[in-house]
Amino acid sequence: MNEDSAVWSDAYSVGMTEIDDQHKELVKMTNDLFISSSEGGFAADKAFLQTAKKASDYARVHFSFEEDILKKAAYPEFDAHKKQHTDFLETVLKSVQEFESGKMAGIEMARFLKKWLLNHIAVCDKHYASFLGKI
Repeated sequence: MNEDSAVWSDAYSVGMTEIDDQHKELVKMTNDLFISSSEGGFAADKAFLQTAKKASDYARVHFSFEEDILKKAAYPEFDAHKKQHTDFLETVLKSVQEFESGKMAGIEMARFLKKWLLNHIAVCDKHYASFLGKI
């Protein structure tokens, strides 16, 4: 495990097994980015980009799943939460472009993803979980 790796803790649980499992998968994918970014070379760069694409595709599916639940529950902060998801995906796309053009190191992108993901789960997702009465 890389020293930068994200570590899942039950403290991140939102009390919904399917969402927690999706969050755990996103944490795993973030850790995969740390691994591929530390290897260096063309093959590692290619693996990093493949992992980044897979992670962003998975994040889209997860965000859609989460947003469906929040919309059905009439979550009062739905629009702001959805905007965070949209802004994040736009930032990831920009970061991938910067990585491809050599303006951003893979490790830098992986660190950003880890920080955003864990903060989003610990703060924003916990907030909706509280609203839904799950925690």
